[in-house]
Amino acid sequence: MSNSLINTAMSGLNAAQVALSTVSNNISNYNVAGYNRQTAILAQNGGMGTMAGFIGNGVTVTSVNREYNQFITNQLRGAQSQAGAHNAYYEKISQIDNLLADKTNNVSTNMQDFFTSLQNVVNNAGDDASRNTVLGKANGLVNQIGNADKYLRDLDAGVNQQLSESAVQINNYSQQIARLNDEITRLRGSSGSEPNALLDQRDQLVTELNQIVNVQVTQQDGDTYTVSFANGLTLVQGSNTYQVEAVPSSEDPARLTLGYNRGNGASEIPTGQITGGSVSGVLKFRSEALDGARNQLGQMVLALADSFNQQHRAGFDIHGEPGGDFFSFSGGRVVENSRNSGDAELSVSYTDTGKVQASDYRVEFDGSNWQVTRLSDNVKVNATPGTDADGKPTLEFEGLRVGIDGTANKNDSFTVKPVSDVAGNLKVVISDAGKLAAAGSEDGGSGDNDNVKKLSDLQTQKLVDGKATLSGAYASLVSNVGNQTATAKTNSVAQGNIVKQLTEQQQSVSGVNLDEEYGELLRFQQYYMANAQVIQTASSMFDALLSIR
Repeated sequence: MSNSLINTAMSGLNAAQVALSTVSNNISNYNVAGYNRQTAILAQNGGMGTMAGFIGNGVTVTSVNREYNQFITNQLRGAQSQAGAHNAYYEKISQIDNLLADKTNNVSTNMQDFFTSLQNVVNNAGDDASRNTVLGKANGLVNQIGNADKYLRDLDAGVNQQLSESAVQINNYSQQIARLNDEITRLRGSSGSEPNALLDQRDQLVTELNQIVNVQVTQQDGDTYTVSFANGLTLVQGSNTYQVEAVPSSEDPARLTLGYNRGNGASEIPTGQITGGSVSGVLKFRSEALDGARNQLGQMVLALADSFNQQHRAGFDIHGEPGGDFFSFSGGRVVENSRNSGDAELSVSYTDTGKVQASDYRVEFDGSNWQVTRLSDNVKVNATPGTDADGKPTLEFEGLRVGIDGTANKNDSFTVKPVSDVAGNLKVVISDAGKLAAAGSEDGGSGDNDNVKKLSDLQTQKLVDGKATLSGAYASLVSNVGNQTATAKTNSVAQGNIVKQLTEQQQSVSGVNLDEEYGELLRFQQYYMANAQVIQTASSMFDALLSIR
């Protein structure tokens, strides 16, 4: 009997030790990201048959389970992926907002200073100091516009850099997940037990990968994860991985996007298939907010430079010579899609800068006709076909003329960028203050201010798309970016709250509660001591038997 008691108590001691070790492990991993709380599962041993019936034969530890809910985890990952996209978009657009929100030194302030200097020439057309001030303020305005353009270009380059880094991160995570797949399969096969630590590590890697690109996870054979993204492109399958690369975009080789490589070269992934994660956020920022800001700035600069040049050419300088261009500008360009099979080349010029929109355009040949889509709102634009002086075909729309040289094949496409580069190419071409065409006639003399009045009046004319003044167009840019930033912040905060709620729900199942674990520690400590007391009792009984003579 005492031997039976000892065996039963020893099973209890062993079970208590496993339970205490499990609780201790939970407490130790309280601050470890991705750790899932573990629970020792106890079950009674089979009874021992006797003449009086079956007698209990102690306890056994059947397994150490991790508290894990796949459904809640998938919900949380989906929310985290969307949060990654919103956060990346908000972080990027906030940088544009910070640039435009500077009230002391911005394009609007410098433009106001420039037109104020023109008014001083109106008041004293022959004053050389006033004329030199106009040139100084003009150069200051051009420098400020150039600084703003460079800042936006740097953000564009930053997107390329982030996509390159993201591709490396995606591949690293995929390789680590594949290695864990292999190790988990091996350990399960050799021991039959769950390698909980490795399972936690794998899930945490999937979670971190999911914040870069939204991934879908399926479990095969109860062991391995198959991880895919972008509508089914496989990243991990068992112990095999497939690579992601940062590749030049077919629409604009100067810009990178993600490509997928199954071992036979990387093919570009359509950006519309990349949903969720920081990659999705930066791609959306580039195509919407960044391009929109650059185009609005370029549209305003184009209207300023061209209208000012036209009026300046209508006047005469202090020597009675006709005025020339005050500003030089350029920037309209066409980008050929790298997948085109024809030999057509397109060029773009301006027919009416006051009608030019703050947008890029996709010009595509459908096999019979050219189709033009305004990319800022994806609206089809009616283009008037014509011919140039050399008899080559042209398309005219929204203040632009697109020349076509060569032959296009069906589905060949081009991106027309009429204004995105204008701001960076703006310069003041006059260096002699005497060449400021302030006079309205060649014999007006130094006191003639008729033309400089008209130059000054440009400030209040609706030069931009016939709807806005120059200051109004810049204010619209500031307002648009401000509204986009406010919306992005709201979306980021709202999605963050969803992640917080789902995290709390997930932690209620899988998280470690120190108070609960401390209570479990005391409970199993008492359990251990009680079983030790049974052993002591059995020992006393055995000693009593030995003492009988």
